[in-house]
Amino acid sequence: MEEVVSKIFEKAKELYWNNSFMSSEDKEKIFYYIRGKVKGKVTKKVKGDELSNEYISNILEKQLPSKEYEELEEEGDFFEKNNPKIIAYYLPQFYPTEYNDKWWGKGATEWRNVAKGMPQYVGHYQPRLPGELGFYDLRIVENIKRQVELAKNSGIYAFCFYYYWFDGKRLLDLPVDEFFSSNVDFPFCFCWANEDWKKQWFGTSNESLIVQSKTVESYNNFISSILDYLKDERYLTVEDKKILVIYKPRAIPKPENVLRYWREVVRNEIGKELYIIASISDKYEEYQKTDFLSMGFDALGEFSVAPHLEYFKNVTQDKKFVCDDFLGNIYDYEEFVLSKRYFEVNLPKTYRAIAPMWDNSARKVNKGIILDGSTPELYQKWLEDIICETQFKKKEGRIDEALIFINAWNEWSEGAYLEPDLRWGYGYLNATRRALKNTREK
Repeated sequence: MEEVVSKIFEKAKELYWNNSFMSSEDKEKIFYYIRGKVKGKVTKKVKGDELSNEYISNILEKQLPSKEYEELEEEGDFFEKNNPKIIAYYLPQFYPTEYNDKWWGKGATEWRNVAKGMPQYVGHYQPRLPGELGFYDLRIVENIKRQVELAKNSGIYAFCFYYYWFDGKRLLDLPVDEFFSSNVDFPFCFCWANEDWKKQWFGTSNESLIVQSKTVESYNNFISSILDYLKDERYLTVEDKKILVIYKPRAIPKPENVLRYWREVVRNEIGKELYIIASISDKYEEYQKTDFLSMGFDALGEFSVAPHLEYFKNVTQDKKFVCDDFLGNIYDYEEFVLSKRYFEVNLPKTYRAIAPMWDNSARKVNKGIILDGSTPELYQKWLEDIICETQFKKKEGRIDEALIFINAWNEWSEGAYLEPDLRWGYGYLNATRRALKNTREK
């Protein structure tokens, strides 16, 4: 009897794989889905710790084709003049450098952090693996060109490159220079990451590797390093003024004098004005204490997660942890978006920012901050809300330009990216496009 059943089963498989009614891709998806379900039922019968079995099932499911995967909706530039200008922060830490070799070992890049990602609890989305672009190398300019194509297709207007300058020494400069010297038709600007580099980048310690000078002279000298870039026609402007974002505005010594000096240099050297944005990279309350506009800044700009964090619901205690040593915090992305908590606090002349996702546990190992439950649909709701608010604020004259920042384009080890991955596919890029389409002013 068993022999007969076996023959019937083998014949059924043959008929299934040879049928012409479905594509090979669809047949594989169904086959592996059914196989996964069958194996899941078997797993539940195994005696042992219930949590461990649930965790194992959770990991095994990730090996199956994701039901949530989205293909790219359309190819082609999507930005229109009546859209707000969406600017995505861009991390250039995806190629080997002599400094990374020295500090972390030969060939170390941000991908090393990404590969360390492990699920800390049942349902935790780790590791996060790239889709179309793979584990790319930014020494290859074709990778940058494809990033630009994908950005344009989703309606992203510009990249804001993190710029690393330490008292005359530049780090991670190659991708920026490759972009700059290429013929890529895409606006860009800089966010000067004016902070020390520490070993916590790879989740090890708080030891400083390279220190940012705190002197007025050093800060004054910074502006000369970006003059050639500011001359470029692609460099992003507000009211014909060149945008410069400062990550740590409170770190600037004698800011009134330094900012005035920067403006004078730019005005004299290239005949243009600067538009300097103070990034809100800590809690709102720290920025409510200081009048940055009076100090010489033109505006403030949120850095997505940091200023909003206290308005997220902490759900750490609700998770089924496998790792008892986890020291981080988990917050509910869905509750934050559906409750529209991003409207709770606002500062004068402030540009909004949004995080499609956030999970830096891959970098922090057993620590980190996780925004749990993010989906392209929830991200789209958040983005549509702040698009509408931004358009309204522009009409009222409360901001100079309709700008929105996204954190980020490719912060992979922080779990903050728009680029395609193996779970969502092009979902977050498609969601950006849909948000712009749904909020276009007629």
